[in-house]
Amino acid sequence: MIQWREKLRAFAIHFAVTLVLAAGAAAIIFGLWFPDPFDRVVGGAGLFVLVVGCDLALGPLISLVIYNSRKSRKELFFDYSIVAAVQLAALAYGVYIVAGSRPVYVAFVKDRLELVSARDIRPAELAAAKEAQYRSLPLTGPRFIYVLVPVKEQSDALFASLDGNEEAARPRFYVSYDSQLESIRARTLPLAELEKKHPEAAPLLAAAIAESGLPATKLGWMPLRYRDNFWTALIDVATGRPAAYVEFDPY
Repeated sequence: MIQWREKLRAFAIHFAVTLVLAAGAAAIIFGLWFPDPFDRVVGGAGLFVLVVGCDLALGPLISLVIYNSRKSRKELFFDYSIVAAVQLAALAYGVYIVAGSRPVYVAFVKDRLELVSARDIRPAELAAAKEAQYRSLPLTGPRFIYVLVPVKEQSDALFASLDGNEEAARPRFYVSYDSQLESIRARTLPLAELEKKHPEAAPLLAAAIAESGLPATKLGWMPLRYRDNFWTALIDVATGRPAAYVEFDPY
């Protein structure tokens, strides 16, 4: 006779343990790798939910099937060792996949910000970085950098971009963001022009201005691009850095 109460208890315990592991992974992923709003820009949240959702469902469901109080401790230990190994491997693989899509740099390129994921940067480009700090990928969230292409390398950069290796994904062109604040400020566009051009976005912009904690007179804007997806970054003209982000294509 099937002891459903015992099986459901095993299911609940297994689910709770799996949930704790998933919560730990989520803390790293969304606390460090995908700070708001980059989880929505890149789509990391959806991928994480898919991976962890499968792990949460599969492991405890296996418990529901394999648990039997008549088994010896040795048999239960063997069964659960296999289940734990499979679950941990699946979770580790899922975190690895999510880690590859994490944003590592917010790059200023010409007249816009571009979000660069870990997978966008080729190993050879990483090794070719002129500054040591850019030869490894950040693990604690995206860093702001400025892309500066020397005149003598602009032709190479153009052809590489056409081949899919864009300037923002080439650490050899990275320089400190703060060292180029004047250039960034010069390319920050007036917020009034955006509001005039897109009156339909007024509620979104008003909410973002309130979120920034700054008056509209101290804000400008520039596009934020991730592949074919565009958002709008509201820029604090004093610091040159985004004060808020708007899920709105300014083009």
